[in-house]
Amino acid sequence: MARASRLVSPAGDVDRQLLPDEHVVDEVRKVWVAFVGPALIVVVALVLTLAALATVDVDVLWLPLLVGMVGVGVGADRIARVWRDRLIITDSRVMRVSGVYNRTAAWMPLSRVLDITVDRPLWLRPLRSGHLTLENAAQEQGLREFRFIPDPNKRALLIHGLRTGAATPAPTRTTGSRRVPDHPARGRDGRDRHRLT
Repeated sequence: MARASRLVSPAGDVDRQLLPDEHVVDEVRKVWVAFVGPALIVVVALVLTLAALATVDVDVLWLPLLVGMVGVGVGADRIARVWRDRLIITDSRVMRVSGVYNRTAAWMPLSRVLDITVDRPLWLRPLRSGHLTLENAAQEQGLREFRFIPDPNKRALLIHGLRTGAATPAPTRTTGSRRVPDHPARGRDGRDRHRLT
């Protein structure tokens, strides 16, 4: 049972990527719209298989069953890939954890983020979701574009605030029994350590 939960939940992958004094500020999953395409594949495969069961001769019944099972498998695999694709914002970097069978973890320090683009298409606005693009000097990376995330403006402002030191992170979860550390740029009294005044 524990192995199956590790397949579905990427929390263990995130915990292994964190430094000892680093904590998660925000963990972003995709909105339900990202699951529509893969779910349609499963539904169409099931409907076509049931229709074939009613109309196909018993001698060749194995073929529609095989095609239906492949369709359901492809749709379930795509659902799992969407579920596992996460944007993780920590107090020092941005990470993407993805993959079902081959796990991928890509990260970029917040200091390397040069430009943040928020794209909110008209059809995603009522759902308060959209796409977020992070630009840096090295464009070819697995961390550039995050599609179908909730509140992309909020995430962009959070990344910008953490990058400039304007936002003090409030962790959404802690890992293990570790104490949540103070923000590295601020002391316990809340003053900026890097300011020269």
